[in-house]
Amino acid sequence: MRRLKMAVAATVLVGSSLFVGALPAHATPSLRGVVYDYSECIRIGNYGMQNYGWTGPLQCVWTSTGNGSAGLWFIYA
Repeated sequence: MRRLKMAVAATVLVGSSLFVGALPAHATPSLRGVVYDYSECIRIGNYGMQNYGWTGPLQCVWTSTGNGSAGLWFIYA
């Protein structure tokens, strides 16, 4: 009976440690690049996620440079 209790306790301990290790990390997006065009932002972002392991979600954030409609797209992933 004692061996059975130890086996059950060990199984629960290992199972719970595997579950805790499997939880996703909540990382903040990192700046991956700066471009002039929205389509380039999407293209480069998708390429980075597919080929370089960038984590999602992909975000393209436009920031005005103060010259009318001119601005830059910042790629976050």
